[in-house]
Amino acid sequence: MFRYLVLGLLRNGDARHGYALIKDYRKRTGQEASSGNFYRELQRWVGERLVRTAANPPGADPRRAPYQITETGSAVFDAWLFGSDGTSSGFYENELSARGLFLAEAERDLVSKTLERWREELWLSGKTLERGREVAIVQGARGGGGGFSTIVLLIARRLKHIAADLEFVDEFRAAYDRWHSALAAVEEAGQGRPVPRRGREVPRSKIRR
Repeated sequence: MFRYLVLGLLRNGDARHGYALIKDYRKRTGQEASSGNFYRELQRWVGERLVRTAANPPGADPRRAPYQITETGSAVFDAWLFGSDGTSSGFYENELSARGLFLAEAERDLVSKTLERWREELWLSGKTLERGREVAIVQGARGGGGGFSTIVLLIARRLKHIAADLEFVDEFRAAYDRWHSALAAVEEAGQGRPVPRRGREVPRSKIRR
């Protein structure tokens, strides 16, 4: 997952020094990152053609090489973020949160479709687990309880995680929609168009500044 997080920090195409990437990584994830490991990974990704070194601007410290994402790196990141790499059906620990760090930066239609797919996949996973739990309970009863089995407990644990992930997806969608509506209202007001308010159109001159 670390690779995708760093590629996400470079996804806008800007060239950035390793130190700036490390600071941004710590800020956005809340996790510490070893500078030695960070630079080693960057060099490895250069070899894999996911990122490339870029030219330093005039007057910049020549010891700090800026890095820039490649087309291949962008494709790899997008496949991970939007689930088109075949991994979205089984989220690992923190995978959903990691994708959420960058999803809101995409176009609104793509954000909506991705959230809908996440919710559908989580719901289907929950239904599959519920059926598996029922089968495990029946099999345990038939077995006479001769040995301790954790399968029912493990399934219950996963179901709790899915319920929490579904709640997160719904909260993400609601918060994103509120933010997008507020942003649209600000942009509309800034362009001088009437702003709808409580069913009426209020002239721009009446809007408080």
